[in-house]
Amino acid sequence: MSIPKTLDEHRAYLHDIVRLKLWFAWRWLREHPEEPFEQALRERVDLYRKLEINPGGINPVEINWDDPRWLELEARAREAYLAHQEDENSAAFEEEAFQIFRPQLDARAPRDFACLSRLEGYDYGSIRFDPPGKERPKRVFIHIANVIAPRSIFEDQAYLPDCLQEVMRQAEEGYGAEELETSTWLNSVPAWLALFPREWQEHLSPPNLDILWHYGFWGQFITARGTFQAKRAQQFRESGVLPYSPRWSWCTFDALKAHLDTLSVSA
Repeated sequence: MSIPKTLDEHRAYLHDIVRLKLWFAWRWLREHPEEPFEQALRERVDLYRKLEINPGGINPVEINWDDPRWLELEARAREAYLAHQEDENSAAFEEEAFQIFRPQLDARAPRDFACLSRLEGYDYGSIRFDPPGKERPKRVFIHIANVIAPRSIFEDQAYLPDCLQEVMRQAEEGYGAEELETSTWLNSVPAWLALFPREWQEHLSPPNLDILWHYGFWGQFITARGTFQAKRAQQFRESGVLPYSPRWSWCTFDALKAHLDTLSVSA
């Protein structure tokens, strides 16, 4: 039986994921020298949200980039980067920058550990949806989280199909929706793709290599228990390529329902 993570494990996760993101920022800037350091730190990786200076939840609606406390940390990290940007590897920058952010990480860790705001809106299972927009009034965008941690969402083969069925039911009844879409690293994972019909496979976009801060890219480094996915992170460090790059796709409810029916019959 999976055991829920402890506060100490969560703190270790925060340390490890921030170290990974600092490594990535150093590497990204080496490969994209035209990009300002501040842009990489704010848009490519997620540090502010993990710090005590963040007054909101794990995913606050707004971020105050003009907060003097953030600007001081950012400036110190930039100095560390400039001092080590020509190094053979990122080790010195990674360690120096990590120590700059560590007091803030450790101060927030208990609040971050207890925060459940990342699961808001997941009223049924581990998939929720955004209502249709004006451009596509019949299509909803789905988001994926793990509300059954420490168990994996793939552990029970009926779990995700049930979640998808409920999402479609709610989207149909509430908004008259007929299609769904998403962009996620899971669209590069065979177990996830197996849940969707041929139409989904045919609409898959090329991998998105423009790495941004959010879980659509970085969620792959979190285990079902919410700890650090060390093996996958090491693969990233060694190759410089995300193990699972995000891809976008969509399909109709009719095609998805028919496909899920086939899965339930074969189960």
